[in-house]
Amino acid sequence: MALLAVLVASCFLCPGPAAAQEGAGSLQTLAARLGQARENAIHLLAPSSFGEAADRLEDASRRLRDGRQDDRFEELLGEAGRWLEAAERIAAAGRPHFAAALAARDQARASEAGTRAVEGWARAERELETAGRRLEREDLEDVAVRADRAAVLYRRATRAARRDEFLGAAMQARAAAMNAGASELAPNAFSVGEAHIASAETEIENLAPVEGPARAGEAAFAAFSRAHRMAALFDSVRRREVTVERLLDGHEADLARLAEAAGVEALRSDAGETTARIEGEIARLVAENTRLGAEVASERARTAELDRRVASLEDRVAEFERRFTGARDELLAIREREARLREVQGLFTPAEGEVLLVGDRLVLRLFGLTFEPARAEIDEALYPLLTKVQRVITTFPGATVRIEGHTDAQGGTRGNQALSQRRAIAVREHLLARVPIPSSRVEAAGLGEERPIASNETEEGRARNRRIEIVLDLAGN
Repeated sequence: MALLAVLVASCFLCPGPAAAQEGAGSLQTLAARLGQARENAIHLLAPSSFGEAADRLEDASRRLRDGRQDDRFEELLGEAGRWLEAAERIAAAGRPHFAAALAARDQARASEAGTRAVEGWARAERELETAGRRLEREDLEDVAVRADRAAVLYRRATRAARRDEFLGAAMQARAAAMNAGASELAPNAFSVGEAHIASAETEIENLAPVEGPARAGEAAFAAFSRAHRMAALFDSVRRREVTVERLLDGHEADLARLAEAAGVEALRSDAGETTARIEGEIARLVAENTRLGAEVASERARTAELDRRVASLEDRVAEFERRFTGARDELLAIREREARLREVQGLFTPAEGEVLLVGDRLVLRLFGLTFEPARAEIDEALYPLLTKVQRVITTFPGATVRIEGHTDAQGGTRGNQALSQRRAIAVREHLLARVPIPSSRVEAAGLGEERPIASNETEEGRARNRRIEIVLDLAGN
């Protein structure tokens, strides 16, 4: 949506002429389509194609804003539209594979996981986007694995968001009550809060309707708040900030019941003596609670040490999992690349050309792409061969492309260089008209006779030297 806002805003900064306004209207329409596609999660189901559309639309917006509404501006709009249509087709075909993940994503969005569980939401989005990239490469086996993993991550984010929404206040109240010693000083009220927390956690874990955990969270908050107040009052008595006599003053009617609850015989004739006995009982309870508090502190220290060890083990497990995932992804990428290379190598016959892999560069050495002597026009009979080249380029959508023209050694050096340049440009223009790739990523170069691959002393060698080479830089593919 941020990109959509920038693009729409840029439309209103365009120059005044009618042509510029028409261009702004076309840009705004396409930007709205892109925003709707993002709303439909197409940026995740077909991320590469969607990204190509967004890049071209941004380039077109920049040109319009700078007053350069030229042929390239129109080309960028057309390319953006074609890439967006391709993304929509891929997403439509792949949605059955993502049904569970998209349903879990909708639930996470409804729970505001994007703001309440930011890290979990981001992990789920990345996993779904990775699955989308696999879909674009037709790796359906890995699509299923990653889509299932994304669904799990979205459900985790939903649970985390619901905990934040429904249990956030209750957990803060619990922490305050714990700090006040409520688990020992007001154990019944504290236990009620714990029971409500457990109930809410169960409903959240089962992704039950929100009414259940909401009610449980409110009840837990009330219970912990009450436990906190009781603990604070008891602590005040213990520290003599408030005396038991003052608390009981004016409540003689309740004195007998309080004495009975404390196990002290109520002396109806002498409330002061009864109060003294109750104070003595409370003092005994305070001493007992002090002893128990010391034991609890010791147990907490041991628990803290165990928690520290568990956290360390969890960190180590997470690191092993990260390394395993990275190694697995790298292996999958290598296998995928090897599969695409095998596919490319099988496209061309020996008479048409050969496919070479030199480091991160894929070289298509085309002997079958021939021209009339001293001419640079492409014969229609060669279109099927160039269609195979188009397929190779679309197989590696992120690659940069360099088209090199080569000649034999007959004729003058300068003339051969110029002729090879014209032929490379002709092939570049043919491909740009048929492949949705930015022109900035396709370079044409004429090298003339300077890089022979065979002897120029024989007709067979000269025929091999007269060639077009398509060089794809695969770094990052």
